[in-house]
Amino acid sequence: MEGVVSRKIEVKVSASETWKTYGSLKLAEIGVEAFPDKYSGFKVLQGDGYAGTIIQVFFAPGVEGPPSYKEEFLVVDDVKRVKVGKFIEGGVLEQGFKSYVVTLEAIEVEGKKDECIMRGSIEYALYDTIALPLVTSSIEGLLALMQAVADYVIENHNTTTN
Repeated sequence: MEGVVSRKIEVKVSASETWKTYGSLKLAEIGVEAFPDKYSGFKVLQGDGYAGTIIQVFFAPGVEGPPSYKEEFLVVDDVKRVKVGKFIEGGVLEQGFKSYVVTLEAIEVEGKKDECIMRGSIEYALYDTIALPLVTSSIEGLLALMQAVADYVIENHNTTTN
């Protein structure tokens, strides 16, 4: 079984300003800080945050499943403001997924220079439909991360512009 799920949120900060965080390694740092009950840390195994970078994200003690996952950034496009990461080891790949690819975008809102839409999508393939409930929890987790990034961007944007 294969599919794509996505969510989007509006942010009252420009797409270019939002992308500075959304498209960087700061995204993983925010995830660890915002969800200490889920993540204990991350490490850059290779690269500088752009295409070819591999990070390892560690789950917090007590979280069911594998202790970590590795993700490779396939695309980090500062012009189109698109980031694509593919899980290459651990995490959901040990829980019934054949493939798991996350796409993140910061999209300009036409006519509103100080607003954008953050969109996150998960493209997946499952070995068995028994893993299907993980799709729902995964997209809700991605939405929560997007909201944490939006909150961070808004807070930091306001403190630097006031």
